Amino acid sequence: MTEQNRTGQGRILVVGSVNVDLVLGVPRHPEPGETIAGTGSRRSPGGKGANQACAAARLGGDVRFAGRTGTGADADLALDLLRRAGADLTATTEVSDAETGLAVVTVDEAGENSIVIIAGANGSWTPQDIEELRAEVAASDLVVSQGEIPAAAVDQLSQLCAETGTRFLLNLAPVIDVAESTLAMADPLVVNESEGRLALTALTGSDAPDDDVATVRRLREAGVRSVVMTRGARGAILAADAEISEIGSPTVQAVDTTGAGDAFVGALALGLARGESAADACRRAARVGAFAVTRHGAQPSYPQQEDVLPGRCPGRAHCSRRSGREPSA
Repeated sequence: MTEQNRTGQGRILVVGSVNVDLVLGVPRHPEPGETIAGTGSRRSPGGKGANQACAAARLGGDVRFAGRTGTGADADLALDLLRRAGADLTATTEVSDAETGLAVVTVDEAGENSIVIIAGANGSWTPQDIEELRAEVAASDLVVSQGEIPAAAVDQLSQLCAETGTRFLLNLAPVIDVAESTLAMADPLVVNESEGRLALTALTGSDAPDDDVATVRRLREAGVRSVVMTRGARGAILAADAEISEIGSPTVQAVDTTGAGDAFVGALALGLARGESAADACRRAARVGAFAVTRHGAQPSYPQQEDVLPGRCPGRAHCSRRSGREPSA
């Protein structure tokens, strides 16, 4: 299948994890060995792959999701909001001898979270499974993946994108041992501050600088096509072409940061698939991420097309400003 077979309308293929999130409210995160009383619990759909697909679909994207679940009620819950959002799930399969992935999330009173993940069926992906998605990859305008499926599967997906000429967005979260060629294929590579430093060390074998802009610049110099570093309430850093820009985020009152980074990635993927500039896609993604932290949960917090996003940053110059220029290479 060739470039001409693509829709040109922003078709997105997300290949990644799907979980059930068990979310526990706590007044504060416990110390090692400490027992504290929680404030409540709930179960909802999650997984970075499913979250990102759901975020893009709820915003009106043409999204196909390829994931793996176990059987039974947990699988139904894990896919519920994706179905309601209109995502195409024909490439999602059940694994009879595995459980649906599980994430145990604790959220404190400040909205900060900590997460423990059990991979379950997400860990069953093989390179051959990815090869069977070749037609879907070739028909897509953008392919998205993350670090919650095996590295060998992500590497094969990157290779398929290279062979079919499909743009590849890699959210290296968590950081897994993917091939250098996979990092180089990412356009963009999306990481947070700590993930960016780990990725740079993996690429160069040397320690990463403490400065975020310097880390992003060095990732580009190491061969990554473009980089987006997310920084929560501080927005993001974008390195594309020869420029590095800071993308601001609207100021909001956070109640739960769970899945906010995935909301950002889903919105970013939608903008890029539709042909927006990286800067414009990042600006809208920052507003979508800010919307998500004002509500509880991951997928339930994501905006629909009709929702009003938090206000634009105060003036374009403040929302995106150039913070350095990379040397030409």
